[in-house]
This record gives sequence, C-alpha cells and structure tokens, in this order.
Amino acid sequence: MTSYSHNDRVTNEGQLRDDVIQTKICQGKDVFDMFPEAYTYKELISKLGNVPKSNSFVGLPKYLLENKDKFLFLLPGGCARKDQ
Repeated sequence: MTSYSHNDRVTNEGQLRDDVIQTKICQGKDVFDMFPEAYTYKELISKLGNVPKSNSFVGLPKYLLENKDKFLFLLPGGCARKDQ
C-alpha cells in the first residue's frame, strides 16, 4: 500500500494494520478512506442487468479448490481470515 503508485493514499499508519484492512474489506469500505467513486460496485454491477447470485464453485481456480482449508476466506460465505 505504500508502493509508489499508492503512497499518497496512505494518510496515517493506522491504515496499514492488518486487522483494520481486513475489517474494511469485509465491510466493503475503501481501505484508503478515499471519497467514493461516482458509482459503487453494487451500482455498476446492477447496470449489467439481472445476474443471479450464485454460491457455485464453478470457475474457481483449481489450486484454491485443492487447498480450500487454507483459503476459506476466499470462498463463498467467507471473508475474514481465521488467523486474524
């Protein structure tokens, strides 16, 4: 987050804490505390039309499926890592 292209977005050291980043991701908030864009992701997706919600594992990478215990937070229904 402090790489060249993002260094201006980190306004305080508290933004770099793992627990703060994880919480913001799970809540769908901006990790840099920036002003919202013109559209939210939900609004952009709604403009695509009626796309039914799916909890299917079809299309997920093979490595993720073979190591699902390690990556439960990436699978449908998961968000927060257990080690945090």
